[in-house]
Amino acid sequence: MINWILQKNLTKPEIIERIKSALNGENEIWEEVEIIPFSSEIPEVENKDSFKVIYGSTTFMLNAFENEDLKEGVFFDPIKFRMTNYVDKWKDKVLNSDGRLMKFGELGDLESEHKKEWFIRPNNDGKEFSGKVDSLKNLVNWSNKVCQLELPELNRNTEVWISEPKSIKKEWRLFIVDDQIISASRYMNEGVLDESENDVPQEMIDFAQKRINEYRLEDIYVMDIAEIENEFRLIECNCFNGTGFYKHDVEKIIQSVNEFVKLKLE
Repeated sequence: MINWILQKNLTKPEIIERIKSALNGENEIWEEVEIIPFSSEIPEVENKDSFKVIYGSTTFMLNAFENEDLKEGVFFDPIKFRMTNYVDKWKDKVLNSDGRLMKFGELGDLESEHKKEWFIRPNNDGKEFSGKVDSLKNLVNWSNKVCQLELPELNRNTEVWISEPKSIKKEWRLFIVDDQIISASRYMNEGVLDESENDVPQEMIDFAQKRINEYRLEDIYVMDIAEIENEFRLIECNCFNGTGFYKHDVEKIIQSVNEFVKLKLE
């Protein structure tokens, strides 16, 4: 039996309802849970003997990955979901492959003019902070202030990826199950949130499928693609269990995940 454990807080109600509506097959059930933000607590699951697929926040995903009872339904490996791994496997097909790995507390060591802008993001998929573009001066000041707090998730030893900013025309999110692109949606257009299920160029799909065929990151995952200067580049990948939908075919994605899991359980 496949049991979807759905985080009802911090997840859009309409998304929760669409997921539940897709769970109408044989041996498909769901449970709703509430997750305390930034807490390591794991909710109580009623149907313990089921194969549990979790969906919710990054906090829920990471906690479930560390839990023996929930780990089976988390499609994630922290070693794989890192910028360093994307660049290693996909080389210059990654948008910021020209960047470098640094420690958050060492940004001041970067040889650069203080006014020069840089793009920075966490190396891993933990979402310690959102990727941002700012001047080196502002980034160093920000880093110094944060490091003084000695936060466990973001401190002077946290690995970050830093590169020169890129001019991005459009961005898409693709949901992938067993090396197949199940659903794609544009979510950014000229730097503005602009969702579309229709603006999905075949050239972009072909580019993504080549990357998928080159390296199997995970059984189920999410890939973000950018268009720059009439070319496509891979922005990053994300764990399916903690990634949001845009104008995606949610029902088709859920059904595809269930079909894959059922084959896995046979």
